[in-house]
Amino acid sequence: MKYILIACAFFCAILSGCATNTLQRNALENFGLATERVGRMSESEFLSMRDEIIEMNSLLMILDNSKNAESRVYDEPALAETTAMRVAACKSLRMYGDLLMRLAADDRTGMVRKSARVFLDNITETLGPDLTLAQEEAVQNVALGLDARWTAQKKSETIQDVVLAFADALTILAGRLLADFSLDEPSTSHLKAYADTARELKTLSSDIIDAGDAEPLSKRNKAVKAFVLAQKALVRAEAMGARIHEAMTTLQKANAHVAAAIQDNSYDLREIREYGKQIQKISTMQQVLSR
Repeated sequence: MKYILIACAFFCAILSGCATNTLQRNALENFGLATERVGRMSESEFLSMRDEIIEMNSLLMILDNSKNAESRVYDEPALAETTAMRVAACKSLRMYGDLLMRLAADDRTGMVRKSARVFLDNITETLGPDLTLAQEEAVQNVALGLDARWTAQKKSETIQDVVLAFADALTILAGRLLADFSLDEPSTSHLKAYADTARELKTLSSDIIDAGDAEPLSKRNKAVKAFVLAQKALVRAEAMGARIHEAMTTLQKANAHVAAAIQDNSYDLREIREYGKQIQKISTMQQVLSR
């Protein structure tokens, strides 16, 4: 009878451990997927805004006869260097999410090592090269896990080390992207610069369209195309800005929750799924506005 009780207790412990691991896996896969997606979509938005700013600057030069070749830098204010810094921040989020998904899914291939390395490269490019000892060890342990026995406890410890080591860094990244997708009047954000360029083009093209026969038909045709582009850009700025801003706020909350929950496995999947829903809204709007 004693052996039966011991066996039952052992079996229950195994089941309890499995339940714990399942809960952790579901939470981190959901959180990782949403973080990977929001990083990828934000990256796409920055690149699209830069391309459209260049196009709108070209149209401003075409439609304004008072401008010459020295009047405007073709990609201002979305300069290549500043856009690259923003893209690196987005890639950091994307690769962090990818890394969490791979760890949660027991990825034992070299891809998890690559994911950790690329994440580290981007986070140091964005936040600076000086990592804490905890951050260095967390990433190192991901690589070491490929060469060691990957027990449930070792996997859980590795994931916990990564989450806790980079929780503050993720908060900083989300805060930076929050600022860059702001349309507030005093803001100098990337999104505000994009919207301001669109408004300038809309005003100029409207004047040409409203001038009627005073402007040649060829110029009016260009003005109509410019007006439509400016309108689309303004709609995009309002819609995507609001959704990404909301998603980054939710990311900060979800990140704080995961960092707190990972130590005692007290995940609230509802909160993490709410974060995922915000990301889905961005994806849907992005599909609509890209057509």
